[in-house]
Amino acid sequence: LRTTLGRLATTLALPRLIADGRTPSTGLARVALCARVLHALGARGALGRYARVADRPGLPSALAATLHDLRMADVGPDAVAALAPDLSRLYGAYLDALAVAGLADRADVFRVATAAARDPDAGPPLGHPTLLLDVPVRTRLEERLIAAIADRAPDLLALTPTGDDPTLAHLSAALGVPGEPLRLRRAPAPRGHRSAQAIPAPLARLQAALFDDADAAPAPLDDPSVTLLSAPGESRECVEIARRIRAEAARGVPFDRIAVLLRSPGTYRAPLGEALRRADVPAWFAPGTVAPDPAGRALLSLLACAAEGLTSRRFAEYLSLGEAPPVQVAGRGAQVPSFARAETTAPPEPWAPPLDDGASDVIARLAAEHEAPDPLAAPIDLAGPVVDGRLRAPRRWEQLLDDAAVIGGLERWRGRLDVLERELRLDLTASEDPDGPHALALAEDIRLVAGLRAFALPLLGALDALPAAADWATWLAALRDLATRALRAPDRVLGLLSDLAPMGPVGPVGLDEIRLVLTRHLSELSHPPEGRPAGRVWVGAVDDARGRDFDVVFVPGLHEKSFPQRLIEDPLLLDRVRVALRAATGARLELNADRAATERLLLRLAVGATSERLVISWSRVDADKGRPRVPSFYGLEVLRAAEGRLPGFDELALRAERGDARRLGWPAPDDPARAIDAAEYDLAVLHGILAGRPEDGASLASYLIAASPHLARALRAHARRDIRRWTPADGIVLAPGDRAARAALDRHALGVRAYSATALQKWADCPYQFALYALHKLAPREVPEAVERLDPRQRGSLFHEVQFELLERLRDQGRLPLAPPTPDAPEPLAAALAELDLTLAEVADRYAAELAPAIERVWDDGLAVIRADLRGWLRRVAEDQAWTPHRFELSFGLAGRRAKDPASTDAPVQLDAGLLLRGAIDLVEQAPDGALRATDHKTGRARGAPGMVIGGGLYLQPVLYALALEQLVPGARVTGGRLWYCTERAGWEDRVIPLDDRARAAAGRVVRAIDGAITRGFLPAHPRVDGRFVACTWCDYAPICGPDEPQRTKKKPDKGLEDLRAIRGEP
Repeated sequence: LRTTLGRLATTLALPRLIADGRTPSTGLARVALCARVLHALGARGALGRYARVADRPGLPSALAATLHDLRMADVGPDAVAALAPDLSRLYGAYLDALAVAGLADRADVFRVATAAARDPDAGPPLGHPTLLLDVPVRTRLEERLIAAIADRAPDLLALTPTGDDPTLAHLSAALGVPGEPLRLRRAPAPRGHRSAQAIPAPLARLQAALFDDADAAPAPLDDPSVTLLSAPGESRECVEIARRIRAEAARGVPFDRIAVLLRSPGTYRAPLGEALRRADVPAWFAPGTVAPDPAGRALLSLLACAAEGLTSRRFAEYLSLGEAPPVQVAGRGAQVPSFARAETTAPPEPWAPPLDDGASDVIARLAAEHEAPDPLAAPIDLAGPVVDGRLRAPRRWEQLLDDAAVIGGLERWRGRLDVLERELRLDLTASEDPDGPHALALAEDIRLVAGLRAFALPLLGALDALPAAADWATWLAALRDLATRALRAPDRVLGLLSDLAPMGPVGPVGLDEIRLVLTRHLSELSHPPEGRPAGRVWVGAVDDARGRDFDVVFVPGLHEKSFPQRLIEDPLLLDRVRVALRAATGARLELNADRAATERLLLRLAVGATSERLVISWSRVDADKGRPRVPSFYGLEVLRAAEGRLPGFDELALRAERGDARRLGWPAPDDPARAIDAAEYDLAVLHGILAGRPEDGASLASYLIAASPHLARALRAHARRDIRRWTPADGIVLAPGDRAARAALDRHALGVRAYSATALQKWADCPYQFALYALHKLAPREVPEAVERLDPRQRGSLFHEVQFELLERLRDQGRLPLAPPTPDAPEPLAAALAELDLTLAEVADRYAAELAPAIERVWDDGLAVIRADLRGWLRRVAEDQAWTPHRFELSFGLAGRRAKDPASTDAPVQLDAGLLLRGAIDLVEQAPDGALRATDHKTGRARGAPGMVIGGGLYLQPVLYALALEQLVPGARVTGGRLWYCTERAGWEDRVIPLDDRARAAAGRVVRAIDGAITRGFLPAHPRVDGRFVACTWCDYAPICGPDEPQRTKKKPDKGLEDLRAIRGEP
């Protein structure tokens, strides 16, 4: 039988504990019990000096550790009372809580096990020859159990590593004999076997002289048996370890004869696992290795969300961790998150083993034999609301929900999500181009907000339904249900919650106490080993390597405050109190001197675990703080023991800074053959070419073209951009024989599908911008921002909506056309202005309810400016008796538009020029003789020169809308179109374009030029340059083209640009 001392104690004690009605508690259960004690005493005001830190998440764990030390040293509360009365009170309350809950802590288990071992009727596994191999013994209760085991064993041999003085002292006391130093020799091995080789001399000297005060004769460190290595950061350090593991494997060392021993597993597990994965090195992480876990942090974020009143900040934190569960597709177009459906049909709760039950090796073996499918390896649905654990959500939703502390419960969440959807629909309605990229992006956001609502509200409902106070059994059921529904990989979290099962009857406890217990433990979870260790590199804590032997050992992290770790006294039981307790009770309580000795012992264990090679490494840079690190003085001790002389830190750093880890800014080896993956290989090859610039550099890197079609395409496109002729790398430039592409472009001809004037205007700015906007329908990524004031688009939308509703009301009331104010009759305009104020107030209230501005004063100031502009506009409408309002928001080809004139049509208008046009005319004005004019209201700065027709192709709305108006009102005489900049800032300027032969010809030339460019497949990047103005300055697609496009395209030939240049020259 092979076991550990703790498991043996549990095996011996369990029958008697069950008979007594007690349950062994796990470490986390003891922390929870300490939290219960702190809460109970705090409610009575009996915490004493600990009251100031009662709410700190580390206090329950610190108290559990201190009481564990006292209990295992067999020191009772009475012995502590005189020296630490407040701690003694907590100690007594803890024992009472143990009894009430029917729990047995580790000290109880060892006491009962010792009694069982002394029972002559106790059967196996006692009474047999026994070997204690590297068993650490630190406490009085462990010593007593070993003494009882020894009394029953016919033969017993205890081996302990050199330097483990506390274990040696306890074993000598338990067995009644002093320890004897042994010089063990390796057992004979078959000829040719690796273990038959002698330990190299430098490594043997190191193992013998480490922390030995005796002077040793100097000897050179002239072979690789002891190697020092430094790297810029933990990630690079782990990469170098992976590289050397591959080198050792190439030398013939089996993977399972290589180990990486960690002093700080939490720091190194993630980068080491990533490096080994990149290097394709199989690794086996020992049980108990903890690491930051996103699933645990996600559950903590949800609990914090519940504790803080369902704040969106905490909910967004949960979403950012990528632990949202996958969705289940219920049908085409209907995607429902699995959490939402779980409210009606809860899935069966998966079983997860406790993380502290000592069965990790059994679980690992069974898992290896019966591998279950990985839930994270399921196909990813890119169209669903949840993609790879992350919820796809529209822009600004978090800011809208969190601004001005608007979150105050589940109902407020529902209201805010409704506001978000209404804002998006409002923006979509106000869009001038419903098929443009911005409108398509808004439509996608509307779809995503439905997924956000379906996902968030059921989850928030579950958080809102958490009990205010309940026993641990109720809480554990609720937390298991929450983890199962809200996490895509909940197994490790469920395993941790299983550790708390013995706490079931304890309570009532509240959410704050639950978080106090779980915060520290859920942040870093134990990762059970995957598969079997055979054929894999062994990775674990240094102390887990007791009794193990490897050919090659790596020890990373030998830098300041890592190895050795910073020595800190127990904050609840300082060393001076421990010394006094030692004197009073004879108990051996750990002091800082013992902790320092433990650090030295760990280095001895790491050094002694290898028989062939030892690689010690550290990080030269603290990546989190951005500052340099210094190596640990243990590095100096390693060199002193191996070489017989003590070097300085400068020499130590110089000797370790070598090999492939020298360069900080180029993470690749000098020799491409030493690369651990394809990325490093590529970088190594490129560095050699750039550094040496050989003539055959192109041939050396030519494999990249064959290896990556994407790189080949990118490099060729980049090179072709500098060719003097037009190529497909310059935009949409079709080759003569590309029939498939030409057929695709034929579907976008101006007479085949509808275009807006806004889209067509982009062609004159840059043909490629037009292609990206109107053909590819790309939209820029919106930058999230808080809703404090109306942005230009929202301002224009509100302005137009007020104009439309006001003119409709005035028409329904029979007040149109407006009579100009006169000294004798000011009433008509005064009444219209009053109606304007009423309309603005109603529309503004709707917008305020939908947009929920964060700062009311800023919002009101913006409305005051809009009110002044609208009043000025209305006065000018009344003064201009030559033209009166006739139709408002006359739309065509914009199906589903909310604000539109009854004469609007859902079908686009076919112009005689060969253009299928869609859009909305803000105002159709009528002259006394019945003539019509199309007016487009603008709320920005006045642009376009007076007397223009199409303004170089940039101002097409007046002419095109006038032509469309002719089609919409057959037989009517349309005189032209107008751009009216109806704001004080724009000076109330307008641009009137008569619909004469000149305008009709200009429209025909624009339509033919754009349509010809589409059908020919010639839409290259050629931005407009007008003096100091360059179209690229305000182009949304500048990142696609890159900088200096005007200078680059100047080198291109003029052939093919004749129509573009002609249109840009039009007045």
